[in-house]
Amino acid sequence: MMLHPPASLSKIDMKARYTKLRLVFGWAFVFTCLLPHLSHGQTTPPFKSSDTNYQAIPLSTYLTELNEKNHSLKVKKINSDSAISIAKQAGIPNLSPIVTYARGSIYTQAPYAGYTNPSSNTLGATVTIEGWGKRSAREAYAQAEANRQLSEMVVEARSLETQAIFNYIDALRTKLLWQSYQLALDKLSTIKSPSITAQKAELQAAQKVLANDLKYYSYGLLGLLGTQDHQLPLPLGTLKIEPQKLKVEELVEYAQNNRAELISNKALIESANANLELVKAGKNPDFLPGIYYNETPPYTSSGVGYGTQKSFSLLLSIPLGNGMLNNSDLIAASNSVTEQEVNLIAVKSKIVTEINQTYLQYQSARERLETSTNAYNQAKLMQNSGLQGLLRFRDAEYELIDARTVHAKTLILLQRLSGNFEVPNLH
Repeated sequence: MMLHPPASLSKIDMKARYTKLRLVFGWAFVFTCLLPHLSHGQTTPPFKSSDTNYQAIPLSTYLTELNEKNHSLKVKKINSDSAISIAKQAGIPNLSPIVTYARGSIYTQAPYAGYTNPSSNTLGATVTIEGWGKRSAREAYAQAEANRQLSEMVVEARSLETQAIFNYIDALRTKLLWQSYQLALDKLSTIKSPSITAQKAELQAAQKVLANDLKYYSYGLLGLLGTQDHQLPLPLGTLKIEPQKLKVEELVEYAQNNRAELISNKALIESANANLELVKAGKNPDFLPGIYYNETPPYTSSGVGYGTQKSFSLLLSIPLGNGMLNNSDLIAASNSVTEQEVNLIAVKSKIVTEINQTYLQYQSARERLETSTNAYNQAKLMQNSGLQGLLRFRDAEYELIDARTVHAKTLILLQRLSGNFEVPNLH
């Protein structure tokens, strides 16, 4: 395709226009060639192990398996299910029916000559009518206990998740460092210097330690799952998490509504209050109404005949226990409520302290990450300028990985302390 300039353009204008077009197409070609490298950055060697079988697993998948397989969480779930089952049946009336049958007196010998045993039959039945408020108090307490068990299970799950995330990050850091050393070893082979052999041996020794550390952390991840698989978990990601600007006031406010420990403590207060009402209702007496039917068949005694005798009897029993005189259980239940309320105040105060302390740590971690990133970018420009440039780059990359690790851990801890339990993206 030919480009035809307008007739009004001079030769100078035509030459300038063609020069401009060549520059545009030239820069487009260069940008197209460099785009893959700019998008993906420097490629790191894949992790390899000759004596250990690894299975790559994302953090989200690992946490899902943790909630399904961890033995401690399984026990908490069983306890929670049991409490829920009890709560469903706690409102059933406690009638405790009693049926009695009595046969007339049986004598081994007649009390006197001519005595006739009438052989009467007595049939009776009694039921329990619980004192006022007992049934509703029992049902409310059982439901509060179910909520408490459920909240404790959530607290246990959040705590294990945090521990697992940190273990996962430790394993990922070790893996990234191993890859950094491998990259340095690969580049050493392209440099001709008398000290290459010594440097290579030093890097290989450090890499061997890192491989052993990775195996150690992976066994820890496997131990949290409670399984004995032949494959160890291999973490994925780069730990490149962008710094965030957070406000302590917003973190504290969010934590006061979403922190797992607060929810659990509130459930404890509800359970203690329900127990107090149960103790109060327990002092109300029960009623045991009963009905009895007695029948004596016809008989003759001393020549006198007696016809069939029938009778009905009504009975009302009211058991009075020592609970009406002893109120120690009432005092203990009331003190338990006060204790849990004091604990709630302590937890709220603890949350404020923890978030402020962790926020200070995060500020330091964010500054360290910024410094390490700048040093890494400078060293990256000199990585191909000989042995010293390569070693300087490797040291800068080591520091950057450590800074990213500390930054990720501190940020995740700060988020979880504020009640944000989303699965972090380790990129």
